[in-house]
Amino acid sequence: MDPSPVAPPIMAPPVTAPPSGLAVAALVTGIAAFVMACIPFVSFIAFLPALAAGGLGIAALVRKAGRGKAVTGLVLGTLAFFIAIAVSAALVGAVSTTRVPVADGNEEVPVASSPSAEPSSTPTEEAPAPVTVPADKTYQGSGDSVVSIELPDGPDSASAATISHVGSSNFAVWALDSNMEQLDLLVNEIGNYKGTVLLNLSGNTPTSLEITADGPWTVTLHSILSLREFTGATAKGVGDDVLVYRGKAGVASITHDGSSNFAVWNYGDRSDLVVNEIGQYSGDVRWSSGPSVVAITADGNWSITVK
Repeated sequence: MDPSPVAPPIMAPPVTAPPSGLAVAALVTGIAAFVMACIPFVSFIAFLPALAAGGLGIAALVRKAGRGKAVTGLVLGTLAFFIAIAVSAALVGAVSTTRVPVADGNEEVPVASSPSAEPSSTPTEEAPAPVTVPADKTYQGSGDSVVSIELPDGPDSASAATISHVGSSNFAVWALDSNMEQLDLLVNEIGNYKGTVLLNLSGNTPTSLEITADGPWTVTLHSILSLREFTGATAKGVGDDVLVYRGKAGVASITHDGSSNFAVWNYGDRSDLVVNEIGQYSGDVRWSSGPSVVAITADGNWSITVK
């Protein structure tokens, strides 16, 4: 019996912004505040993103948008607020104990002695507690499969998925919910594929992946905390990718040399589709301040430079 004809690739319709922009902003801002709170001296300004994360989380809960990410952002913002207080207080205490007394006009100022072999009595600064990044979760197989998954940061969290396939026919990956209903089409290509895409941005809690393939495939799920970051310098890549931006607002110069769909999403305080074109592209677009998650859909070399 002849095999069924291979379905041609489905051209993805123009992407529309997900409804949970406030929840995503609360999550990303909460993560940034938590990291900043653990870093000495940076902790003095960590109160700002911590308060912003709390406000965004409360706003998202009021609008009933992305409850899981909103709660996570609110919790991280609250933790960051108190951690920032503790780290900042410790720094102030350490500085005050090393203050040198100033002699008045009638006292002799002691002359500093030469270095000796005796140990210094100056208290050492305690290193900040390291931020634990959840381990990646990798799934492998060959051909058509339905595989159960666990997200690194928990069931309601956003994640990044690095996916690869070696084959010559249609390769598609769908995220499924607990009822085996399709949620998001993550990949839909012909032949070989390798790229990184966002997973569970809408907060629908995928529990499985449905994979259509004619060869071996690999899916590795990453925590958002482990993604590559940039702050304004040029970020470059090939194909689909996900980054974290921590710089200021400005004008972004963006290029692409591929022949298929090229889209750039910037998920921060709001969700911005900054570029959505077919084929080669070169242009300047407005760019919102970070922290934000940047998702790129491409089939060629691309670059983003924020000025």
